[in-house]
Amino acid sequence: MKFLAIDIGNVICNVSFEAFINKLSKTINVSTDDVNYFLNRTQKLHDIGLTVISDELRDHFKIKSSALIDELMVEWNKTVSTNTYMVSVLRELIHEDNVKIALLSNIGLEHAAIMPELLTKDVHDPAVKFFSCHVGSRKPSHLYYKTFLDMYPEFKGCLYLDDRPENIATGANFGLNVRHFALDSFKSEIEISVGVNFLRKRFK
Repeated sequence: MKFLAIDIGNVICNVSFEAFINKLSKTINVSTDDVNYFLNRTQKLHDIGLTVISDELRDHFKIKSSALIDELMVEWNKTVSTNTYMVSVLRELIHEDNVKIALLSNIGLEHAAIMPELLTKDVHDPAVKFFSCHVGSRKPSHLYYKTFLDMYPEFKGCLYLDDRPENIATGANFGLNVRHFALDSFKSEIEISVGVNFLRKRFK
């Protein structure tokens, strides 16, 4: 069996917070700077599973309406969207090329819950899910990568794709065969297909 470790955000799925930031700013009449501050302040605790966005919205912005929280959470879940081409590539690797996939992602509990829908069960279910919100540690910490390789030693030295240079650097320190890959650096599906050709060649 062959092994691949891969990030989710901006590698498998597209991530954009712009619509959420604008929605929250307009809905409760705060500046986009205030929203960005809120996200930056919340992100670390959120990613390691110690809080959820709905609770933080209530506390930070003093939102009492459950209906409004529900409306904002719908927008929050839309910040991550499927890149169908990338999902199809992973499906092919898993089911045709016998590649074991590990999903290494800084992700909160809400987005983790919708991953089976976004990635499809064909990709999500057979993959190792190493999500920061379940691990209690996030990339690029040494603890995150050490825990992953201690739990799944079969992935030692495997190809690892991530869009963040700091994650790539720490992954390399742990002996992973790192490669920088970021969906937002491609302008079309054709460019993405060229970018992932190395995956197909590697695992054929």
